[in-house]
Amino acid sequence: MTNLKTVIIIFTLISAISVNFSSGGRRKSRPPVQPRIYHGRSAAKGQFPYQVLLHIEDEAHEHIYACGGSIISRDHILTAAHCIVHAKTPGDITVYAGTIYYADTVERRVSQMTMHPANGGYNNDIAVLKLKASLEFSDVIDAIPLAKKDIPDGAPVIVSGWGNVNRFRAAYVLQYDTEYSISRAQCLRRLGTLGSTMRCMRRPLGHGTCSGDSGGPAVHNGELIGVNSYIINDCGLGFPDVFTDVVATRAWILKNMK
Repeated sequence: MTNLKTVIIIFTLISAISVNFSSGGRRKSRPPVQPRIYHGRSAAKGQFPYQVLLHIEDEAHEHIYACGGSIISRDHILTAAHCIVHAKTPGDITVYAGTIYYADTVERRVSQMTMHPANGGYNNDIAVLKLKASLEFSDVIDAIPLAKKDIPDGAPVIVSGWGNVNRFRAAYVLQYDTEYSISRAQCLRRLGTLGSTMRCMRRPLGHGTCSGDSGGPAVHNGELIGVNSYIINDCGLGFPDVFTDVVATRAWILKNMK
């Protein structure tokens, strides 16, 4: 059995491509790249209206780190806690909504960031962001409900994000793929250990989430079931992808939306 402590654990944000700021302080546009994320598919406009892109500036305001997130109300975004550790203040986080392209569209700043107090040790990797101004819902911007109950083993789950399409290049068009729920026991057999609020999804070899997909959604039957947290060893390998379990953390999420 592979022990999680003996393999390299990569939070899917860590090796994400950071974007340099020009002297004028504006983000340089990324050039279009092959729109495939480990055998994923390009999303259509409005297909994932709950998906947002997060830019998190470092303390020096010289680089930003890209993450995903999900709209859970007009005023709140759900993401991974490790995504926002680079942010010194809520103002260092910008949310972009309503697009399938890695480009500036509807922009919102963040007024409050709340990480789970027990975050750490690859557990409770979840955070709620409050927006300074409410989002206006439309065909391309909408909230996704939080799942209330667990899903059966083998259930299909849709994951999405602008993460890497290979080891060196990130997506320009929002990508999505299908993964499948596995039981906690199955995951423990593969990983050796698993946090109490975490869950695993399996995918075919060569598929799955990658750098830059952190914080993004895992969705089953139109409900948010997971928040993208980390991968094992490298993208597209045979290990399960690990997500924060929305059902297990639902009470905390709702409390921190008030």
